[in-house]
Amino acid sequence: MIAPGSKLLPASIPFRFLAAALLFHLLGWTALAAGAPVVAGAEGGLGLPVAALHLITLGVLTVTAVGAGFQLLPVAIQADLPGVWPCRMTGWLLLPGVVVLTWGMMTADLWLLGIGGISVALALLVFAVVVGMALLRTDQTNPQVRLVVRHLWAALACLMALAVLGLALLGDFAHGYLDDHRTVAVIHLVVACYGFLGLLAAGFVQVLVPMFALVAPQRERPATLVLALAVAALILAGAGALIGAASIGLAAACLHVHGMAGLMRRRNRRDLGTSFLLVRLSWAMLPASLLLGLLLILDLLPAWGPGLFVLTLVGGWLLSLVLGMLQRILPFLSAIHAARAGRRIPKVSELSDSPLLQIQASCHVAALAAVGMGMVLDLEVLIRGGALTGAGGAVAFIIYALDLYLRIRALPQVRPVAARGKTAP
Repeated sequence: MIAPGSKLLPASIPFRFLAAALLFHLLGWTALAAGAPVVAGAEGGLGLPVAALHLITLGVLTVTAVGAGFQLLPVAIQADLPGVWPCRMTGWLLLPGVVVLTWGMMTADLWLLGIGGISVALALLVFAVVVGMALLRTDQTNPQVRLVVRHLWAALACLMALAVLGLALLGDFAHGYLDDHRTVAVIHLVVACYGFLGLLAAGFVQVLVPMFALVAPQRERPATLVLALAVAALILAGAGALIGAASIGLAAACLHVHGMAGLMRRRNRRDLGTSFLLVRLSWAMLPASLLLGLLLILDLLPAWGPGLFVLTLVGGWLLSLVLGMLQRILPFLSAIHAARAGRRIPKVSELSDSPLLQIQASCHVAALAAVGMGMVLDLEVLIRGGALTGAGGAVAFIIYALDLYLRIRALPQVRPVAARGKTAP
């Protein structure tokens, strides 16, 4: 059990997830570059484009959500996790599972698809149980905690739905029992991105944005309205009423972005660095993705529409948000764990002030623009060049993380490390 009142997990747990996410980030852009000739016309079958998509959605977004979530959850909801070993078990199942599953997608190997899919599904089940048990222990007298808890319960419901849909899609590759594989794949994408990942992100930003920007939390009523609209949109999407789902989802997204913009105007910390440039980009891409989705449903976009929609949704909104928050979370957690290890506590601003992060942010924006333009103009060279630019940004982020690790290790010891079960003086 985690000691009562202790909100800090062993460093190996969150950092193994975050390190894996940085590696999957590089692999995802690389797979996209290799699959550039078929990206724009990909129909959701097996191959490099779908493997690249899942390297980002599972390998970067989900792995980051799980790893950072385990560490941030006790702080966000003021309740301890039920134990450390389920967190480790989730890593043992999820990280190899993503590798096996995406390799199976690239090679169309049904055995690998089955093994990887089951491993990922079990990992997400353990994650859901851990988070659910923590939520049941939460004291919801604090409005900010209530907001986070509501978002997380909704996200867990979506997680269960997307796991079932994902396994059904994998089984259909082998047995062909679905009448309309494409429609189920679209619903799976919507529930995964707007549901599980989107609601999880919307819950945690209620804590992270006020913490990093030094601003009072968002008011409960408008945030609850956004959540209710988002859940209604997801229910409509699951029922196949896609026009209504996209319309209500667009309204929810605009209200969410309006609320976040209000926090930014009231913030006390003015200089938020390149991290919040990426976060602001993600807020712009959220309603843009829903607008593209609505145009797709109305059949008002040409052949490149589906590819641009997925790029805007996954790369523009979710990946931009996760990369921006990682630029803050990595130095923040590093500073906390350095203090726990008895080292001099560094300023987070010192650890996050790196030209490598500026390079990574610039490469990310350039990659999205080039890949999107390549899809619209049907130019393979632009898609491949943009993907390689994204891979270059991923390399810069990995180098930054390694440099951060070495800088933390080089910090002088200022007090003895606390013994197991005891508190340092």
